[in-house]
Amino acid sequence: MLLRFLFPAQFSTFNTNWKEALSQNSFIIQLFSTLGILGLIGVFIPIFFSYIQSVQGYQINDLILNEIPVRNMSVIIFLLIYSVIIIGIINLISNPLLFMKCLQAYCLLVLIRIVCLYLVPLEPERSIIPLEDPFLAQFFYSGKAITKDLFFSGHVSTMALLTLAIPFVPLKYIFAVATLIVAVLIMVQHVHYSIDVIAAPFFSWISFRLIGLLTGK
Repeated sequence: MLLRFLFPAQFSTFNTNWKEALSQNSFIIQLFSTLGILGLIGVFIPIFFSYIQSVQGYQINDLILNEIPVRNMSVIIFLLIYSVIIIGIINLISNPLLFMKCLQAYCLLVLIRIVCLYLVPLEPERSIIPLEDPFLAQFFYSGKAITKDLFFSGHVSTMALLTLAIPFVPLKYIFAVATLIVAVLIMVQHVHYSIDVIAAPFFSWISFRLIGLLTGK
């Protein structure tokens, strides 16, 4: 019963949906273009993060963060983040068009975040407990501790994007609550300033909305 609730997608139509999508040249072009952009981003991100880590940024006096005692919440944070990502992908992948839209919106979201990180260099809060993402540290951070990828939160914005993309309403609410909890816990760990997590869902909505307008989906 729980599995049916968490994974409500109609997998019986998985093969049919993908065969139909792959029979359209426009979809194939978009798919390989999107995957190509993701690949380029994956190559560029470690270089860019090494750069921003070396840049002197601005220190913010965050009145909200000042009132929150710092605690290490990494285990709960990653449990929620990767649960949402895995469940979200499994739900979306049976719908090729929606899955494509989410991938494209994610590409745009990452590009917007790169611009924001470049234009708004920040120094981490002094009492930060670094959040060492076991996946990103291995594949994107080159094993280095990255603490200056601040405005805006990549984890919160990714979860917010999946919340927007998921068509199953009860699961959408669960994702929204999980995103809110992660946003709070990230501030408890003083990994991000409050503005970083508050702004993240806005940029997710912008990315998802723009891709929808550009692709007509």
